[in-house]
Amino acid sequence: MNAMVKMYVIHVAVFIAIFLIARYIISQFVVDPTFWTTIIPIICGWLLAPKPHVEDQQSGKQYGLRIVFSNKIIKL
Repeated sequence: MNAMVKMYVIHVAVFIAIFLIARYIISQFVVDPTFWTTIIPIICGWLLAPKPHVEDQQSGKQYGLRIVFSNKIIKL
C-alpha cells in the first residue's frame, strides 16, 4: 500500500473511531437528538485524530501523522 494512502486511511479510521465513541458517550446523557449531539463528536474527532503530515526531503516525500498533544511525527 502506498504511504500516502496508508496515512489517509489511518487518519480517517481514527477520526471515525473517536467520532463513534464520542457520539455513544453523548447519547448516554442526551435523550433527544439535536444539532449538538452531532457537532460535538465531529469536533472531538477533528481535534483528537492525528493530522496528516508531509515533508519534502531530497530522497522524496516523507509521510507521517502528527498528534495534537505531541510534536513528535509518526513516520509511515
